[in-house]
Amino acid sequence: MSHVPAPPSRRAFLAAAAGSSLLVACGSSLTPGAKSSAAAGASPASTAVPTGEKITLVVADADDTTMTPGLLAAFREKYPNVTFKRQYTGWDDYLKSINTTMSADTAPDIAQFVSGMNNLVKGRLLLDVGGYGKAYGWAGEFPGLDQITFSADGKTAGTGALYGVPGGLSFEGVYYNKAKVGKLGLTVPPPTVAELEALFAKAKAAGETALVAGNLDGGLNHPFNVLLSVHMKPADREAWAFGRKGAKITGPEAVTAATTLKRWVDQGYVTPKVNGTSDNDATAAFAKGEGVFRISGNWAAAAVDKGLGADAGLFTMPPSAKGGPLRTTGAGVYYCVSSRSKNAAAAAAFLDFCATRQASAVTAKAGFMAPDAAAMPQQSGLLGDVRTGWQAIVKDSGLQPFIQNASTPTMPDTLTTQLQLLAGGKITVEKFLAALQADFDQFHS
Repeated sequence: MSHVPAPPSRRAFLAAAAGSSLLVACGSSLTPGAKSSAAAGASPASTAVPTGEKITLVVADADDTTMTPGLLAAFREKYPNVTFKRQYTGWDDYLKSINTTMSADTAPDIAQFVSGMNNLVKGRLLLDVGGYGKAYGWAGEFPGLDQITFSADGKTAGTGALYGVPGGLSFEGVYYNKAKVGKLGLTVPPPTVAELEALFAKAKAAGETALVAGNLDGGLNHPFNVLLSVHMKPADREAWAFGRKGAKITGPEAVTAATTLKRWVDQGYVTPKVNGTSDNDATAAFAKGEGVFRISGNWAAAAVDKGLGADAGLFTMPPSAKGGPLRTTGAGVYYCVSSRSKNAAAAAAFLDFCATRQASAVTAKAGFMAPDAAAMPQQSGLLGDVRTGWQAIVKDSGLQPFIQNASTPTMPDTLTTQLQLLAGGKITVEKFLAALQADFDQFHS
């Protein structure tokens, strides 16, 4: 998806060669193989899907890639008696409307879960799928379940009941235009963030846009999230993103991350008039040959690959110190089930289908990583770079959550607004971080 996450938020994915051994090696609650406490505690539910009757499942999503429609079509091949009615909404409108949609009597059976929907947990409008998770064995099939596991009040992630699974996972990296990198004599990948910035300076000096970005809808969250992943201690980063009381984002490491981003804007490395360009338009522009680098997620891989072809490349975000562990930001395209669905068993069967080998081919084609690592098909070119980049992140247990995805329901809007003010020179780094912390503290007081 172009949002994880999602977006947001737009949202970490496994190559076949990563293998199950790497899943076991990841110890963070956000890394592949992490198990939801809800999945282990709920009573098993039935996995029987009625095949003798016609079933219609309404699906609401904001996935602007080929993944969701592809998964729906593939599921129908297995269960031809199940018909889907897809209600696709663009990312910005989806964020504005999905809570109302899920609160209606005609709520969709399945919905893409995005930041801000965790307030539906308290109202019991989302189905606790822990029982299905235990019956199907989701804890061993899906990475990142902690990102969609919530306390009863919906305020804290990583604990409580399970409310969905990821259809595809994502992580953020640095895309680059191979032709321009070669022409400018740049060496990639750089070993540190500082040396990446030096490449930005050289690109700008040559008259190029060094870092293509769009911040009309908060797209600078991508480099900011990644810089936080590089500089903050993983435990502190996760505590803040998961909404744990007492967590802070105003310390020196966060200041370093925000200061770096502001410097990139102030030095003219970033797209001119970045606040007037959308994130999707930035991806489209880069895919058409504008600029040299772009920091975004693997959800953009299909579009970039189609546009740049053999000139498209990707490397993982370099560490702060040479030889240090690789860390980046990632999440997934999560699907949840309405508590009002009359076809919960069929909806849960679709969620389970997302971990199958058949689904993996669909997920990979859309540029995401499939939950089943061993089922990921071999890739070449840019998608091969994505596969290699993910292997490196998994090896270092380096996947970190988007700060806007779980900390508070209003954090996506707060972050977007504050990023626009920061990029526009209207606030200092300290006031930028203080505003994020104020949103966090108000919700978790």
